[in-house]
Amino acid sequence: MREKSILTTESSNMANPKLLYIGDPMCSWCWGFANVIAELLENYETKLDFEILLGGLRPTDTVKVDEEMRKFLLHHWTEVNKKTSQKFDHTILDQLGWTYNTEPACRAVATARELLGSSKALHFFNHLQKAYYAEGNIITTDDVIEEQSIKFGIEATSFMKEFTSNEAKQNIITEFQTVKEIGVQGFPTLLLIQGDSASLIATGYSDYDKITNRIDTFLNQ
Repeated sequence: MREKSILTTESSNMANPKLLYIGDPMCSWCWGFANVIAELLENYETKLDFEILLGGLRPTDTVKVDEEMRKFLLHHWTEVNKKTSQKFDHTILDQLGWTYNTEPACRAVATARELLGSSKALHFFNHLQKAYYAEGNIITTDDVIEEQSIKFGIEATSFMKEFTSNEAKQNIITEFQTVKEIGVQGFPTLLLIQGDSASLIATGYSDYDKITNRIDTFLNQ
């Protein structure tokens, strides 16, 4: 399916089409999708320009991880593990009372994109996913975000200055709104941007072969 893109892009001026990945570092299905994105980055780096847009799965500071929320998350994590075999550290869910807010992690990736470019931002997205899901770090506070940025190799002072700025906070809200305006129904979502059109490649989890078949179909038209 092709539809007119409402994104403001420079894809028409690029040598390659753009593969736009829309997700959230704290989205469990995005973590399940991590190996697929890694393969795409490796195998299509000469054919596509990769970019990331942050969707904001649950950007709120009002939701606490209580027993009900723990059961909700555990159910989804178990389903993703069954489907994708991705590793989950369930012990993080034994720490009740922390705020389940995906905005800081999204803003951190947007900050990395601003400072380092889209390719590095995609790798930082994966780094935060792994820190959260596989290593049991609660990536919702400034301290943990700073720690993970350092582990990734980002210079902390400039990163945190940008990350904590009012401009960054406003920009990520605008980005979440853009994702809503596009009409994204779930994460992860992949769009192939060619000129002024966007082709839907995937919405929700899909395996590597299905993704590449769709990409190749559109590229060869």
